[in-house]
Amino acid sequence: MARKRLTNGQKLQIVRDCEQRLANNEPLRSIARSYGLQGKKIRNWRDKQLLLANTKSTKKSTSRGAKGRLQEYEDEIMTWAFYQRDTGVPLAYKHLVIKAGQVWPEFRNLTDSQQYHTVRRLCQRNKFSIRRITHTSQTDPNEMVLEAQNWLAIMRPIVSAPDVQQKFILNMDQTPMFLSMCPHSSLNLQGERTVNGRRTTDSGSRFTVTCTVSANGDKLKPFLIFKGERSGRIATREFPTNPYREQVVLCCQKKAWQVGVNMEDYVDKILVPYLQEKANGVPCLLLMDDFSAHWTDDVKERLEEIGITPYKIPPGCTYLVQPLDVGICKPFKDQVRSKWWQWMMDQGADRSTFVSASRELGTKWVSESWEAITEVTIRNAWRKTGLSYFPEEE
Repeated sequence: MARKRLTNGQKLQIVRDCEQRLANNEPLRSIARSYGLQGKKIRNWRDKQLLLANTKSTKKSTSRGAKGRLQEYEDEIMTWAFYQRDTGVPLAYKHLVIKAGQVWPEFRNLTDSQQYHTVRRLCQRNKFSIRRITHTSQTDPNEMVLEAQNWLAIMRPIVSAPDVQQKFILNMDQTPMFLSMCPHSSLNLQGERTVNGRRTTDSGSRFTVTCTVSANGDKLKPFLIFKGERSGRIATREFPTNPYREQVVLCCQKKAWQVGVNMEDYVDKILVPYLQEKANGVPCLLLMDDFSAHWTDDVKERLEEIGITPYKIPPGCTYLVQPLDVGICKPFKDQVRSKWWQWMMDQGADRSTFVSASRELGTKWVSESWEAITEVTIRNAWRKTGLSYFPEEE
């Protein structure tokens, strides 16, 4: 008789049907034959009926598998995790990895993959899963693709003109960074309608990084904006002693935003030095999104003075045609976040969510992460399949 692999739910249904048919004096052998099973198998399922009822119906076994590495510490870890969630603290698997390393130091000797899968199985056993804290709907993607195609139809002849060099086709954009990187999703009990999340109370944890790349694969210095006064203590005392000040440009703004006056600093300190390599008569193109600070009269005038022609990327489709959004900012920010996680491991699970790194550390992470972005990555971002600025190179 061919062996069948049934789910626990199917087994339980067979047992319940068997009970009814046995009550009508139908022999067990006849019942088993009707299901293509052996009578012994159904007897075993009847003996384990309660266990089947308490096991996930889609599984095909009642076994819980091998003993988990964290089984001895499961209550302590999950009690801590539930308490963190009750107080609104967002949790990621990494937080539980840190906590597991605290309660069982040998856990730190496991590989990253072993740590992740051990914690993930622990969460699954306790119906603790990743849930998104917030979600916002986006514009119809089909409309954005059409808008992007129209934009490229205009730009391709411009960037492919004989006198245009890819080295001087630039894209700039700013992206927010955080010295305390609270996750936007959290481990939480399945089925709960509300997923709360607290944030760090450190008002200086946010800063802005302005990135610039060229179509030939060059990357310009990052331009970092921290919270503070332009001529305050941070700008005049701290920045001059920052050991990474040669790899980046540092400035301050009250809310760490990119505003018109900072854009003028960006032009003078980032773009002007880069253009020293440009021969006379060679045009320079700068692609930017429609963020208002990019398009003030003073900024446009300054760009015109140094021979840069700005082009405004249509709103809503930057993720399709802005190279930094297409394939650079994500790996760059992943590198920074990875360095933050490594640093956070030393802070301990209870403090990690609310501890902010120093500005010096943030500068170091940005500098090292930006340096790790390769020329190939940058070139590929300009040549997105189907939406390339240089389709003749594909």
